[in-house]
Amino acid sequence: MEEGLINRALKHLVFEKGKDLKEVQQYLLMKFNIEVDNQVLQKRMEKMSNQEKAVA
Repeated sequence: MEEGLINRALKHLVFEKGKDLKEVQQYLLMKFNIEVDNQVLQKRMEKMSNQEKAVA
């Protein structure tokens, strides 16, 4: 199953580049015209962190 744009952006910008959620919001809006609430990004980031911890 392919990852969605939001999850890929989170993984790349937050986990790999160390950017904050505000920059992820701006990236998604400018590049893909997707407006995402900060709380949605926070929840997805937490879920991704928990999944990585469970795998490790």
